[in-house]
Formats: sequence, C-alpha cells, structure tokens
Amino acid sequence: MKKIIFFGLSAFLLAALWLLPLSFAQPYIEKAVAGLTLGSTSGTVWNGKATQLKLNKNSLGEVTWKVQPLQSLISLKLKTHFKISGNELSADGFAGLGINKKLSLDNTKFDISSSYINKIQTNAKLAGNFTGDITDAVISENEVPQIKGIIDWKDGALSSPITLKPGNYKAILSPSSGDLDIKLSSNEAPVDLSGDIKLIKDWTYNTNIVAKSDEPGIAAMLNLAGQKQSNDSVLIKTTGDLSPFIKR
Repeated sequence: MKKIIFFGLSAFLLAALWLLPLSFAQPYIEKAVAGLTLGSTSGTVWNGKATQLKLNKNSLGEVTWKVQPLQSLISLKLKTHFKISGNELSADGFAGLGINKKLSLDNTKFDISSSYINKIQTNAKLAGNFTGDITDAVISENEVPQIKGIIDWKDGALSSPITLKPGNYKAILSPSSGDLDIKLSSNEAPVDLSGDIKLIKDWTYNTNIVAKSDEPGIAAMLNLAGQKQSNDSVLIKTTGDLSPFIKR
C-alpha cells in the first residue's frame, strides 16, 4: 500500500511540475541564473517560449525549448531541445544539465553575427559571421571546455586594432583527456593559416601555427609574432597562461 501511495504521489508531483506555467516559475529561473531575463513567456516549464532572452543585458532573441523525457532518463541529465531565433544569433540543438551542474551540448548548430560579438567585447572590431556545428560539448565552471565540433568564421575581417580584409577561417575542436585541441586553417583569405593551438587543462596553452600574408602590413606584424621561414611564412610557437583571467 505504501508503495502505491509513493508512486502515486511521485506521478502527481511530476505531472504538476510538467504542467507548471512558465510565468509562475519565471522569477525563480531568472534569480537562479545571474544576468538572465526572459521577457514575455508562454507555455510550461517543460515546453515553453520566451520572447526576449537576455543575458547580461545582451539580447539573444526568442527562445523555445522542450524537455526530452526519454533522453533525460537515459543520460541522467535534464535534456532539452532548444531553439534561439534572433537578429544577430540563432541556434538549434540539444542541451543537458547534470547533477554535477555541467552543461552539455550535442547536435547543436549556431550562427552568430560579428555585430553581436562586438557588443560583448571591445578589443577588436570584427566583421563576418561565425557558424558552428557542435557534435558534443561539456562545459563547466573553471574547467577547459571539452568540445568536438567545427567553427567557421565566414567573410571574417577586422577594422581594429588592425585592418584585415575578408576571408574564411576554420577551427576544428577536439577534446583530449581534459585538454582542448584547436586546428586552424584558412581559405581565400589574406592570411594563409595552418597549425594548431592546444589549451591545456590547467589553462596554459601552446601554439604551433604557420601564417603567411602578401599584404605588407600584415606580413610585418606576423614577422614580429614569430620566426620567419625560408618561404616567407612565419612560424608562431608560443606558450602562455590564461589562468589569471579565469574566475575561481
């Protein structure tokens, strides 16, 4: 009898949570995630829509999501299909949140305009679009992200701090025992780029990049960054430490 009561109560609570109006839960969601606002909402916690998702006052656009019960059970994560539709950012894929508070992404595609990137950083003035296809990723606070996927910078250009004409650049990301390997390449670009960056789990990094440009200004800067080779390319082999910039 007690088991029947327990399962009955569990089913009732699950159904209540499933049907809980999003408008009721919205204040708690926004309080739980710093800098998050949802704007007008509709639907339920499990199948909802927010018309104006903002993070740290930066608008991402409209977002819809639907929790996937079976996938959540199999993966032991709260698995959700999400879609973001904005003027400067769009994304479509699956996100999961585990008990360990690690965020996972899989089968996720995104398109981010450089105008959005320029709003959240002021070190460079970018042009072009960043498109990505993330096969799977695990992201957690203070740890090097473990990402398998491809990111393209299409018609990528700079107007500050240097001028760089449009070109196409690619980064292939692969996780490696807590490290992250990033393989770089370019196509029809003012900088002929190849090589890789290794981001190590302690937030140090090393680069092994070969770059070449026929544009005098860019070539001069490359010569300052690395060792000139016999074919006029430059080998950039550096190490560094990002840990001081990581909030702990």
